[in-house]
Amino acid sequence: MSSSNLQNPDVISIPLSKIVPDRYQARLAIPPQLKSQFFSGEIDCYETARQLLASADEDPGLFHMVNELRLLGQSILNERQIEPATGVWVEADGGLVFVLETGERRFWSLALEAVARQMPEEPLLKVSVEPGASRQRQVAENFLREDLCAVEMGKAVATMILESQDIYPEDNEAELAYYRRALQVNRLPSGTWPEIERLTGCSRSVLYRHLRILTLDDQLLYLASLYRLPEGALRPIILEPGDHQPALVRKAIQERWGQVLEGEQPGQKKPSQPRSSPTETEVRHKLAVRLTSLLEPLSKQGKSDGNLDQVAKELAVILDHQDVQHAADVFDALAASLRKAAHRKIS
Repeated sequence: MSSSNLQNPDVISIPLSKIVPDRYQARLAIPPQLKSQFFSGEIDCYETARQLLASADEDPGLFHMVNELRLLGQSILNERQIEPATGVWVEADGGLVFVLETGERRFWSLALEAVARQMPEEPLLKVSVEPGASRQRQVAENFLREDLCAVEMGKAVATMILESQDIYPEDNEAELAYYRRALQVNRLPSGTWPEIERLTGCSRSVLYRHLRILTLDDQLLYLASLYRLPEGALRPIILEPGDHQPALVRKAIQERWGQVLEGEQPGQKKPSQPRSSPTETEVRHKLAVRLTSLLEPLSKQGKSDGNLDQVAKELAVILDHQDVQHAADVFDALAASLRKAAHRKIS
């Protein structure tokens, strides 16, 4: 037992074959078909990893996801796992298995690396044993630790709504069918929304917009999750008729990733309408005007870090991880330029 385990007896290391992820986890880690086979017991985690590695060569979205998981697995195996996953022991088939509450990506990352490296022994996942399961805690941890995409965030919001009503998955209920039951909840008890807002750090309007994404069909939700389409790109799509939505999702993926999906003909683009481009001076002026209008409501509320924190959280929800970092860099550069301009103005 490691020294960290001696300091905390509730932190232990378990072989992957003794672990089962939570089937109703919001974060996408494996495709629906493989997920169904794994949770039905047709294949174990290592066969799932083998098939996932084989499938990734034919799908750029899967390739990207698998590559990220493998990098995580390499980090855990080479530099040791820093944060333990969490979960509970449950009885299953006459024995005990550890059901993950958080840490599913770490679980699959190790399975993938074990297969890719042809490891002779099972990798061990460091876990913290919790006294009882809680999906509310699971969702809150995901919001704090994971880079949830728009679809995953919609699932997380649905989970919190359903748990607040003591609505839990039925035996072998499909994940998306369970999440969509939240769309039928018309009214929540007083105090429920404020508590969900507190746990997620997002306003009710942002949470509701993400919940509405679940109206898309199963395949479109999978593609939107796999290719990590932001809520802003999905918002107009869910308002369109169902038969129009597949083409719109493919178009959004193509615009974001430059990837042509099945059903699209490479090289066939509609000719764009000619339009006059604004001058650089016009662009700069319009941008300055827009920034002024955005700053006005904040200045009326006084200099409050809390207000800016909320704006940052809502902006982070709309953008993906790379865009959030880019936005932070741009605002840093803008702040420096503003200070220079202010100095020139008073000197």
